[in-house]
Amino acid sequence: MGRWCLVVILAIATASTACPAHADEAPPAPEQVTALSPELRQAFRAAVIDRSTSPNARLDLMMAFLFDRRTGLGMQYDHAATYTVEQAFRSRKANCLTFTVLTLALAREAGLEAYAQQIDDVLSWRQENLHLVRTDHVNAGVRIQQRRYTIDVASDEILMLAPPRAMSDDALLARYYSNRAMELAIDGRPLDAAPYMAMSLALDPTSASGLNNAGVLALRHGDHSAAERHFQAALERNAAHGGALANLAQFYERQGDSARARPLQQRRDRVLRRDPFHQFITGAQAESSGDLAAAVQRYRRAIRLHPGEHRFHSALARALLQQGDTRGAIRALTVARDLAERDGMTPYQAKLDLLTKRLGD
Repeated sequence: MGRWCLVVILAIATASTACPAHADEAPPAPEQVTALSPELRQAFRAAVIDRSTSPNARLDLMMAFLFDRRTGLGMQYDHAATYTVEQAFRSRKANCLTFTVLTLALAREAGLEAYAQQIDDVLSWRQENLHLVRTDHVNAGVRIQQRRYTIDVASDEILMLAPPRAMSDDALLARYYSNRAMELAIDGRPLDAAPYMAMSLALDPTSASGLNNAGVLALRHGDHSAAERHFQAALERNAAHGGALANLAQFYERQGDSARARPLQQRRDRVLRRDPFHQFITGAQAESSGDLAAAVQRYRRAIRLHPGEHRFHSALARALLQQGDTRGAIRALTVARDLAERDGMTPYQAKLDLLTKRLGD
């Protein structure tokens, strides 16, 4: 994964390898995005609905149906899979957005109270090559009596600062169209992207991320007036939206209007100084380039801003160890272990035992 400076979307878009939209294909209507095909409905009824009337049992059966490869769909996470429910069923792939739409459709078919949830700013984590991504994120919530459950296809790959909050179906579908529009734009098809973006704004005209994406697409079309208008509207909805701040500042800078660009850049810098994810990303970049002193400084600032994230402490331990500070690395990794165990995970004990043994030797 890679972070796009100009685009804030739910999943990092590359050219789709399955179920792509064709150049002459109009955007599907909202009811087509969420529709269950007869084949999927029949399979779900046999696996879930016909086997129990209990809401809790149906939820368990639905989870098995979604993930079990032998008896169910065996859904796999694919960050580029912005699909309709039918396309997800055929490909067995979904990003967080598509998986949420699919889960809501199935849960409601089973008579469960299901709703979409949004997390406005998350850090997606991939261990390979230290890939880090800033995105919006969505998942599904299910309420059974007084208990609430969250169903998330990418829960192990994201860090979040705040718990999810409910969002409307229209807002969820708006993100589908916005996501698909940006995929098409990045794929060199801005004309095909335009009707998707229009659908997105019609469903949710107040989303800062959607308006920011609309501004990016307007730039691809060469419509500078519309781009400026969309970026400004995004900042009216969210004055701290990093993508819109950067985009509008860059827009003015390219026009030679430094007087208008400078205060936007200063606002964005203030936002980033208070942002633990930005500090963590910058630390990772410094570590990757071999600047361990800068990496340690950034990781420590991320920890000061958000001390409860075990991966921040683990990154600090790694950088300290590369500096030769084994004792400092052990202290940082001990904190990482304790925080992870609080969340029911035990990824650090073996590494901590090895470092402690090394120090003893």
